[in-house]
Amino acid sequence: MKTTIRPGMPLDIVDVDRHMKSMTYDVINKRIIIAQTSPPLTKYNLNNQISLTFVVKQDDHHVRYGVQAKVTDFVADYKLASSEVMAVGLEQTSKQSLYDLRLDYRVRPPADSNLRIEYKGENLNIIDMSAGGFQFSSRDKDEPKIGEEFDISLIIDDHALRLAAKAMKLAMPVSHDPALHYLGAKFIGNTRYYEQYLLKKIMEIQRKLMVDGKFS
Repeated sequence: MKTTIRPGMPLDIVDVDRHMKSMTYDVINKRIIIAQTSPPLTKYNLNNQISLTFVVKQDDHHVRYGVQAKVTDFVADYKLASSEVMAVGLEQTSKQSLYDLRLDYRVRPPADSNLRIEYKGENLNIIDMSAGGFQFSSRDKDEPKIGEEFDISLIIDDHALRLAAKAMKLAMPVSHDPALHYLGAKFIGNTRYYEQYLLKKIMEIQRKLMVDGKFS
């Protein structure tokens, strides 16, 4: 699985619910060492997949590529020429391919957007969504556990699609309600047949929010 990632190359990194910036320190076969990201990766990302995306110049054009990688370890004293820094160890898990950052653009669907997700017959309270995944709030003890795969129905303009998702991250909101928390999930499996419909819907929501002055 060769990659064009090289030491010193800036990276845009995407996990299920955020974009991060970093830089490559070293590449040794499938092992990639990067600077601690901004915002930082934490122990909750260990053994989880993230997307490393980067831009290379080809035939006078700039092209964005991406690879999937697993967070394997944190190096507290990685040695640079003049100092020791925190670094993150990754294992490349996929071949390099063209990458479109638009698929990771996230939007919160308004109540009238005709875009929703059902889990066990109930509507999830969606915080935000992209063509790659979604985040929702919950108080339900019957919710998926981190790392668990679960089935959902994605409803776009009254057309329901059965999809598989995987719970990736748990986050406590700033809330006065300690029972309330956020759960991040990503779509898994063969996603090509729904991505174009979902991305079209997300862009439609974005345009409406801009017209209404609610998009920043």
